[in-house]
Amino acid sequence: MAQRKISEHIFLFPFAWSVPMHRKANNFKPQQNLKSDIFWRIEGWKRQDFNIDNYGEYNEFVYFYKPVRNVLYEKIKDSEITKVYSNVLVNKDSYCEIQIKDSYYKLNIVKIGLRVLKSGIGILSIYLENYTYLDLEDIKNINLLSECVYPLELPIKEHPNKINFCLKDRMIFEDRTLTDYKLNAGKISPFIMKLLGKNFVQEKKLWGIYIEPLIGSKMVTLCLFNDNEYFEKVKSNNFILNKESVKERYTSSDTSRFYYVTAFSLFCVSTINVDSKVYDQMMNLLLIQKTTLLNFSNQIASISLLPESELVVAIQNLYKIYIQFINQMYFNEVTEDARGRWLYSKISKLLNIKQEIQQLDFEMKEVHEYAELINREQSKIKVELLAFIGVALVVPTFVTGFFGMNIMSGKLATWWQHDNVKLWLNTYALFPILLVSCIYTWRIQKIWARFIIQGVLIILTIISLLIIFNYGCGS
Repeated sequence: MAQRKISEHIFLFPFAWSVPMHRKANNFKPQQNLKSDIFWRIEGWKRQDFNIDNYGEYNEFVYFYKPVRNVLYEKIKDSEITKVYSNVLVNKDSYCEIQIKDSYYKLNIVKIGLRVLKSGIGILSIYLENYTYLDLEDIKNINLLSECVYPLELPIKEHPNKINFCLKDRMIFEDRTLTDYKLNAGKISPFIMKLLGKNFVQEKKLWGIYIEPLIGSKMVTLCLFNDNEYFEKVKSNNFILNKESVKERYTSSDTSRFYYVTAFSLFCVSTINVDSKVYDQMMNLLLIQKTTLLNFSNQIASISLLPESELVVAIQNLYKIYIQFINQMYFNEVTEDARGRWLYSKISKLLNIKQEIQQLDFEMKEVHEYAELINREQSKIKVELLAFIGVALVVPTFVTGFFGMNIMSGKLATWWQHDNVKLWLNTYALFPILLVSCIYTWRIQKIWARFIIQGVLIILTIISLLIIFNYGCGS
């Protein structure tokens, strides 16, 4: 007789990614970087094209509206938005062990997935199943794996202190009590980096995919717990799921399911014989939206520090990917299912996605207008430069036209050998150009580099003028 699956646990770890650029300038183009060779072959991962081979895959696919499917499911031939991978080291014998104080938990690993999106974010997903532990406190302890991106405080007390992933031909182990987090404050835990593989790094190098966490020390948790007794207990008193007072939460129930929702967790308790949905793909979508907004905010802060020569291009790139995000990844509704619509609406509200989009939209318009202002200033400078060149050439053109084009025609080819030609060029070409240059640079905003240029021009103008006074204009 097959064992009963007591609970499912899904952990989603979102991160921002970037790849090395050939140029040092900020060049936020994840939609292009996603096409680079490094994402075609990531060590330890294989591309996962979505195919409908059974009823479950069909039901999952048609559950969402068509535009949503383009974000969640990859077709390798036309994967413009997302790339989806599965870990090649996971097999039917893979398991995960978690130690919390003196308690040990061993769970089956169903799969470990990776999703990389053109908005510059990625999501590592860990799917575990429990066939052993029946107590609600054990279920909640297993969910504490979500607190292990990095410690929120030291020393580690209530959270897992030892984590072990036993995969095909590889063991990933971390004793968190021995890891010196003080040297790498805010850095991703070693066991997560090992799950991701050698292609992912936390220091910016000439190779690899640089990543950093986006929602702090937590992973998003989805848990489905099947138990008749606890279903009745939770339905009558849902505070047993979280003894701490959490204001920002929602609950929903029917005759066989109870949902407890917070910003970064979805806990479903149901009766044994009910097939309940975990809603992992919906949570993936919401997490994509939330973390993309956070990443955009980080990029705006980074771009604002760039020099004007790089600022305009960086803002244009960011604005382009932001418009694509709004059109391709943000949705007011994602499914016709009533429960799904309720969950999507409530979790989106808990994550403040709509408000953050409004705020980011304002910020993006501000920086875009600033970029337009810089463009107008640069265009104005170009026009003034053309005017300057025209004014500087007025005197030489007038003199040449007045005296004729064949003035000193026999000497211009070897002007350095004739003093009178050099004096003529100084008077009617060099001096007017230097004088106009001095006037032009005097009107430009003063900075130390332009002060130096202006000083050099003034000195050269005075020298040219002294030559005219002392030696004449030539003939």
